[in-house]
Amino acid sequence: MANIPSKTERLQVVLARFGIASRRGVVSLIEEGKVLVNGEAVREKGFRVDPRSDKITVDGKPVAAGEQKKKYFIFNKPKGVMTTLQDPHAERVIADFFKDVPARLFPVGRLDRDTTGLIIMTNDGELAFRLMHPKFGVKKKYKARVEGVVTQEEASRLEKGVMLEEGKTAPCKIEIEKVGRKETLLSVTLHEGKKRQIRRIFELIGHWVVELERLSYGPLSLGDLRFGEKRELTAQELRALKEVAGLKSIAQH
Repeated sequence: MANIPSKTERLQVVLARFGIASRRGVVSLIEEGKVLVNGEAVREKGFRVDPRSDKITVDGKPVAAGEQKKKYFIFNKPKGVMTTLQDPHAERVIADFFKDVPARLFPVGRLDRDTTGLIIMTNDGELAFRLMHPKFGVKKKYKARVEGVVTQEEASRLEKGVMLEEGKTAPCKIEIEKVGRKETLLSVTLHEGKKRQIRRIFELIGHWVVELERLSYGPLSLGDLRFGEKRELTAQELRALKEVAGLKSIAQH
């Protein structure tokens, strides 16, 4: 077997570094046959390329040989907005709010249509991957308003982890902030992101989530950012974000 030249890299690593999508998103693009290398569709995740000489296109658009300047934004997602870059069935998608940014940004993780709050938008694939991967333990805090009276016993049960279809949830922290006659206000802190996780775990104990808002992601919080507003991260925020993700080097932006 011939030796692989050192100048080659795995295709998904190259695409993530160029800001095409997060590592997970890039793998999906490859599996869907949307990535061509020298005119040929590549569906092999471990395929290696030389970004300096191979012609790489995604959805028919060439990938620039030079890396994009890294961009980092915090966005307060309104209700009804889909956390996708394009969706023909959605009234509004998150990309609609970033048309004025001259970079191909993608969301770090997702919030469902009816969940509001903090979303990080970037073209830094490595940072996005680390922020989303449970092994790095980056905490996310939510405010939840649920139907019915949630007892401390029920909250403690959910904190220890419960079984969902795809497996048991990791331990989380649930604080009961206010109990009314018909609903309960809580804060939920977790470090994983199973699909619609908070809504599903409360449904298991008979409480439906009426409102859900993400307040913070690692060291980042919404502050006074209003629904639909965005801003770039400060150098200090970026440094803190990279630190919790286990990245030492600080990208300039």
